[in-house]
Amino acid sequence: MNRYRIISPPPPPVGTAAKLLSPGPILLFLLPMAALLTGCPSPGGGGTYTTIVSGRITTPAGKAVTQYDTAAVRSVASSKDAEVTASTDSSVKAAVAADGRFTLRVKHPGTFTLSVDYPAGRDYKAGAPQSVRTTKAAHTQDIALKYGYTTTLSGQVIIFDAGGSVSSTDDVPVIIKVEGRETARTDSRTIGGSPGSYRIKFDHPGTFRASASFEGRTGTYAHARYTDAALTTGSIVVRP
Repeated sequence: MNRYRIISPPPPPVGTAAKLLSPGPILLFLLPMAALLTGCPSPGGGGTYTTIVSGRITTPAGKAVTQYDTAAVRSVASSKDAEVTASTDSSVKAAVAADGRFTLRVKHPGTFTLSVDYPAGRDYKAGAPQSVRTTKAAHTQDIALKYGYTTTLSGQVIIFDAGGSVSSTDDVPVIIKVEGRETARTDSRTIGGSPGSYRIKFDHPGTFRASASFEGRTGTYAHARYTDAALTTGSIVVRP
C-alpha cells in the first residue's frame, strides 16, 4: 500500500484575476495623454479649448460697422476692409460681413485676445485688443474701432441778446458730440485777453458738432465736412 499522496497546489485567492484586470498606474498615466489628443481639458486642469467667437465690429459709439461706398461717404466705417484675428494664431482670420458681424474659431488655453485689422489713414482705426477668458464652446464679443483723427477746436462763444447787443462771457459750457454722443466738454474762459473763448481737444471720424448753452439758449457749430486737420477754429453763436 502506497503511503504517499500527491497534493495539488491550492487555488489562487479569490480576486487575484480581478486585480490583474484593474486600470493600474499605466492606464491612469494614459488618461491625460488621451485628453490632450482629443482637445479636451485634462483631469488635472489646463488643456486646449476650442471656442466659436461671434460678435460685431462697431464704432466707438456702439454702432455696427457696415459696408459702404468709400468714394461717396468718408466718415462712416466700412466692414469691407476689416478682419478679426486671435492672439493664439494670427494666421487664422475672419472676414467681417456687410452688417458688421464676424465668426472666428479659436483654439486656446482658456484665455486669448481678439484684434481687428483695419487699414490706417481712414476715418476710423483699429482699437485695443479685447481680452477673452472662457472655456465654453461659444462666446460673444463685440470689438470697437477708434476714431481716426484728433483735432483741437478753438473759438469764441458769441451771445446775442433780444436787444441786438453782442457779448462774450466766461463759464459757458461747450460740449462736443460725435455720432450723437458727448465725447468732450469744457467751459469758456479768457484766452489771450479774449473773454468767452474756448479750446478743446477730441477724437472724431471727420465730422462733429460743438454746442454752447447760455441762460436756456443753445448755439451750435456743426462741422459736417470731412477734415483731418489737427487744429481748426469755429465760433459758436447763441441767439435769443
